Formats: sequence, C-alpha cells, structure tokens
Amino acid sequence: MNDSTKQIQEWQDKIRHTFGDASKLQEYLFETLNNFFYRYLETSESKDLKTQELGPHVWGATSFESNMIDVLKAKNPATKPQLIEFAKTHPKATHPRVRYGLWVEVKELKAEHGELKIVSEVSWDFPEFTNKANAVRKTVSFKYEDLAVFRKELALKLEEACELFA
Repeated sequence: MNDSTKQIQEWQDKIRHTFGDASKLQEYLFETLNNFFYRYLETSESKDLKTQELGPHVWGATSFESNMIDVLKAKNPATKPQLIEFAKTHPKATHPRVRYGLWVEVKELKAEHGELKIVSEVSWDFPEFTNKANAVRKTVSFKYEDLAVFRKELALKLEEACELFA
C-alpha cells in the first residue's frame, strides 16, 4: 500500500469511527441543524432554537416573527409579495406573526447510506398556521451512499433549503 492510499484509508477509518453509528450521525445532523436555526430562524421573538422532534422521524424547529419591519426584509420573490400583502391587511393591534420552519424527515440515516427530506417553510397564515395556501415550502431531497458525502453535502443541502429565507 502506498502512502496516499494509506492516508485515504486512515481518513476513512477515522470518519467511520467518528460517525459510524446512527446516534453519532443523528448528533451531527442535530448540531448542523442548530447552526442553521441560529443563522436563519432566530428572530426578535424566537431565540436559542434547538432541534426537537416534530413528528415521527421528523426533527427541526419553528420560529415566529412579529416585527413586520423584519418580516418585510425578505427578498425571496416566492414570499415577498405575499408578506407585503400580509403586513398591509393585518393591523398592528392584532399582533400579526409570520412562522418560519426548517425540518428534516429522516427516511434512513446510516453510515453506509441514507435518505433525508429537508423542508423549509414561511407561513403567513396567522393566527392558526394551518392553511397551506398561505405558506411557501421548499423541499430538498438528499440521498447519500457514502459517509464522507453525508458530511460534505449535508450543510450544502440545508443551505439550498434555506434559500427560501433570503
């Protein structure tokens, strides 16, 4: 075995040791999600968000923003016109809020392979937040066949989903 092959093998062994079981993969997923919550979901109203179970095999967080000035800073053309209309039609006295969400549906999470569905959402269906017509979602599918790909691409896939919050 030459030196570069040996280095590659040692690196792969180290990755397998660090992320080899499901609990370590899940821990890495949660830590990565928490970083994205800090960057994209924290608002004047929702701080220090942590990953929580939102349903069977679904982990993520939601946040709320009642400061319409901050809501209207959104630049994404998929949400901007609806948020402007929302702000116009809901008087400040009603304390309107917008809900943001980011979650991952884990279909399979193993070192050898896995499949995740990453979903981001902006909802202006105040106050119930149940009418999907008053929300925009972005879904990103992520399949991997190698642990190194999982580590390398998870943040990229989350970043893609978070484009909705721009």
